[in-house]
Amino acid sequence: MKVVDQNKTFRKYDFSSFITREDDKEACKIIKGIIDSGNYFTNSPKYQTKENLFARSEDVWLKYRNTFLVACFAYLGKEVRVGNRKSWSFMTNLDGAEDRDKLWHHHWYPSQSGMKMLSGLWYLDIPDDVDDMDLCGTEIAPYGPRRGGEFFVKPTFGNWLIYPSDQWHRPGIVQSNQYRFVLAVDLEYYP
Repeated sequence: MKVVDQNKTFRKYDFSSFITREDDKEACKIIKGIIDSGNYFTNSPKYQTKENLFARSEDVWLKYRNTFLVACFAYLGKEVRVGNRKSWSFMTNLDGAEDRDKLWHHHWYPSQSGMKMLSGLWYLDIPDDVDDMDLCGTEIAPYGPRRGGEFFVKPTFGNWLIYPSDQWHRPGIVQSNQYRFVLAVDLEYYP
Protein backbone atom coordinates (compact mmCIF):
# COMPACT_ATOMS: atom_id res chain seq x y z
CA MET A 1 0.00 0.00 0.00
CA LYS A 2 1.34 3.40 -0.97
CA VAL A 3 1.72 5.92 1.87
CA VAL A 4 2.59 9.61 1.52
CA ASP A 5 3.18 12.31 4.09
CA GLN A 6 1.63 14.94 1.82
CA ASN A 7 1.63 15.95 -1.83
CA LYS A 8 0.60 18.92 -3.99
CA THR A 9 -3.13 18.20 -3.51
CA PHE A 10 -3.12 17.01 0.12
CA ARG A 11 -1.07 19.47 2.15
CA LYS A 12 -0.34 19.68 5.86
CA TYR A 13 -0.08 22.84 7.95
CA ASP A 14 1.59 22.59 11.35
CA PHE A 15 -0.11 24.27 14.32
CA SER A 16 1.39 22.03 17.00
CA SER A 17 2.93 25.02 18.76
CA PHE A 18 -0.54 26.55 19.17
CA ILE A 19 -2.90 23.58 19.56
CA THR A 20 -1.58 21.18 22.19
CA ARG A 21 -2.24 17.49 22.76
CA GLU A 22 -4.16 18.67 25.87
CA ASP A 23 -6.46 20.65 23.57
CA ASP A 24 -6.95 17.50 21.50
CA LYS A 25 -7.84 15.54 24.65
CA GLU A 26 -10.35 18.21 25.66
CA ALA A 27 -11.94 18.11 22.21
CA CYS A 28 -12.17 14.29 22.41
CA LYS A 29 -13.87 14.55 25.81
CA ILE A 30 -16.44 16.99 24.41
CA ILE A 31 -17.04 14.81 21.36
CA LYS A 32 -17.42 11.67 23.49
CA GLY A 33 -20.01 13.56 25.57
CA ILE A 34 -21.92 14.50 22.40
CA ILE A 35 -21.88 10.88 21.22
CA ASP A 36 -22.88 9.60 24.68
CA SER A 37 -25.86 12.00 24.64
CA GLY A 38 -27.07 10.39 21.38
CA ASN A 39 -26.45 13.46 19.20
CA TYR A 40 -24.88 11.54 16.32
CA PHE A 41 -25.89 10.05 13.00
CA THR A 42 -26.89 6.40 13.11
CA ASN A 43 -26.22 5.75 9.44
CA SER A 44 -22.75 5.59 7.95
CA PRO A 45 -20.22 6.27 9.34
CA LYS A 46 -21.14 5.40 12.90
CA TYR A 47 -20.64 7.91 15.67
CA GLN A 48 -20.45 11.02 13.51
CA THR A 49 -21.59 14.10 15.42
CA LYS A 50 -24.66 15.91 14.11
CA GLU A 51 -23.88 19.39 15.39
CA ASN A 52 -21.47 21.87 13.88
CA LEU A 53 -18.58 21.70 16.34
CA PHE A 54 -17.21 25.08 15.24
CA ALA A 55 -20.46 26.66 16.48
CA ARG A 56 -19.81 25.44 20.04
CA SER A 57 -18.76 27.92 22.72
CA GLU A 58 -15.89 26.08 24.44
CA ASP A 59 -12.58 27.96 24.07
CA VAL A 60 -10.85 25.02 22.43
CA TRP A 61 -12.99 25.32 19.27
CA LEU A 62 -11.72 28.87 18.71
CA LYS A 63 -8.23 27.42 18.20
CA TYR A 64 -9.42 24.84 15.68
CA ARG A 65 -11.67 27.35 13.85
CA ASN A 66 -8.98 29.97 13.40
CA THR A 67 -6.12 27.64 12.48
CA PHE A 68 -8.32 25.87 9.95
CA LEU A 69 -9.08 29.18 8.26
CA VAL A 70 -5.38 30.16 8.22
CA ALA A 71 -4.49 26.74 6.76
CA CYS A 72 -7.09 27.19 4.00
CA PHE A 73 -5.72 30.64 3.12
CA ALA A 74 -2.20 29.20 3.05
CA TYR A 75 -3.40 26.37 0.79
CA LEU A 76 -4.98 28.86 -1.62
CA GLY A 77 -2.07 31.29 -1.38
CA LYS A 78 -4.39 34.19 -0.59
CA GLU A 79 -7.21 35.34 1.65
CA VAL A 80 -10.66 34.75 0.18
CA ARG A 81 -14.20 35.60 1.17
CA VAL A 82 -15.61 32.60 3.00
CA GLY A 83 -19.10 31.21 3.27
CA ASN A 84 -20.24 28.36 5.47
CA ARG A 85 -17.92 26.27 7.61
CA LYS A 86 -19.28 22.92 8.76
CA SER A 87 -17.34 20.83 11.24
CA TRP A 88 -18.00 17.45 12.76
CA SER A 89 -16.16 14.58 14.32
CA PHE A 90 -16.37 10.85 14.22
CA MET A 91 -14.96 8.16 16.41
CA THR A 92 -14.23 4.64 15.24
CA ASN A 93 -12.89 1.42 16.72
CA LEU A 94 -12.79 -2.28 15.84
CA ASP A 95 -15.97 -3.04 17.76
CA GLY A 96 -18.00 -0.67 15.58
CA ALA A 97 -15.95 -0.97 12.40
CA GLU A 98 -17.88 -0.82 9.17
CA ASP A 99 -17.19 -2.19 5.71
CA ARG A 100 -14.60 0.33 4.44
CA ASP A 101 -15.76 -0.17 0.85
CA LYS A 102 -19.01 1.57 1.82
CA LEU A 103 -17.19 4.58 3.32
CA TRP A 104 -15.76 6.13 0.12
CA HIS A 105 -17.06 9.67 -0.25
CA HIS A 106 -16.27 13.26 -1.16
CA HIS A 107 -17.72 16.51 0.18
CA TRP A 108 -18.20 18.54 -2.98
CA TYR A 109 -21.57 19.42 -4.41
CA PRO A 110 -22.12 21.82 -7.33
CA SER A 111 -22.68 25.41 -6.24
CA GLN A 112 -24.94 27.69 -8.22
CA SER A 113 -23.34 30.69 -6.51
CA GLY A 114 -19.87 29.99 -7.93
CA MET A 115 -18.44 29.03 -4.55
CA LYS A 116 -15.75 26.38 -4.22
CA MET A 117 -14.94 24.11 -1.30
CA LEU A 118 -11.95 22.95 0.69
CA SER A 119 -11.96 20.21 3.30
CA GLY A 120 -9.72 19.63 6.27
CA LEU A 121 -8.86 16.86 8.70
CA TRP A 122 -7.30 17.08 12.16
CA TYR A 123 -6.34 13.87 13.92
CA LEU A 124 -7.38 14.35 17.54
CA ASP A 125 -6.42 10.91 18.79
CA ILE A 126 -5.20 7.64 17.34
CA PRO A 127 -4.88 4.70 19.74
CA ASP A 128 -1.33 3.89 20.79
CA ASP A 129 -1.83 0.15 20.27
CA VAL A 130 -2.22 0.22 16.47
CA ASP A 131 0.01 -2.01 14.35
CA ASP A 132 0.66 0.49 11.54
CA MET A 133 0.19 4.20 12.28
CA ASP A 134 0.65 5.11 8.60
CA LEU A 135 -2.59 3.30 7.69
CA CYS A 136 -4.67 4.99 10.44
CA GLY A 137 -5.00 8.28 8.62
CA THR A 138 -7.03 8.68 5.45
CA GLU A 139 -7.09 6.69 2.22
CA ILE A 140 -7.39 8.68 -0.99
CA ALA A 141 -8.77 7.57 -4.37
CA PRO A 142 -7.61 10.33 -6.75
CA TYR A 143 -9.47 8.81 -9.73
CA GLY A 144 -12.49 7.59 -7.77
CA PRO A 145 -13.01 4.40 -5.75
CA ARG A 146 -11.56 1.19 -7.18
CA ARG A 147 -10.02 2.89 -10.22
CA GLY A 148 -6.41 2.48 -9.14
CA GLY A 149 -3.90 4.87 -7.69
CA GLU A 150 -5.23 4.77 -4.12
CA PHE A 151 -2.86 5.87 -1.37
CA PHE A 152 -2.83 6.66 2.33
CA VAL A 153 -1.93 10.03 3.81
CA LYS A 154 -0.21 9.31 7.10
CA PRO A 155 -1.71 11.12 10.09
CA THR A 156 0.31 13.82 11.82
CA PHE A 157 -0.81 15.24 15.14
CA GLY A 158 -0.93 19.03 15.38
CA ASN A 159 -1.44 19.46 11.63
CA TRP A 160 -4.37 20.38 9.44
CA LEU A 161 -4.56 18.26 6.29
CA ILE A 162 -6.19 20.48 3.65
CA TYR A 163 -7.47 19.35 0.23
CA PRO A 164 -10.16 20.15 -2.38
CA SER A 165 -13.54 18.80 -1.30
CA ASP A 166 -14.07 16.88 -4.54
CA GLN A 167 -11.37 14.32 -3.63
CA TRP A 168 -12.63 10.80 -2.94
CA HIS A 169 -11.46 9.46 0.43
CA ARG A 170 -12.35 7.17 3.30
CA PRO A 171 -11.14 6.65 6.89
CA GLY A 172 -7.94 4.70 7.39
CA ILE A 173 -7.84 1.10 8.55
CA VAL A 174 -9.28 0.59 12.03
CA GLN A 175 -6.78 -1.37 14.14
CA SER A 176 -7.80 -0.95 17.78
CA ASN A 177 -10.65 -1.41 20.23
CA GLN A 178 -9.81 2.06 21.54
CA TYR A 179 -11.44 4.97 19.72
CA ARG A 180 -9.81 6.99 16.95
CA PHE A 181 -11.09 10.61 16.90
CA VAL A 182 -10.95 12.81 13.81
CA LEU A 183 -12.16 16.39 13.35
CA ALA A 184 -13.40 17.12 9.82
CA VAL A 185 -14.31 20.49 8.31
CA ASP A 186 -15.68 21.84 5.05
CA LEU A 187 -15.25 25.46 3.96
CA GLU A 188 -17.15 27.17 1.18
CA TYR A 189 -15.30 30.11 -0.37
CA TYR A 190 -15.49 32.57 -3.24
CA PRO A 191 -12.47 32.18 -5.56
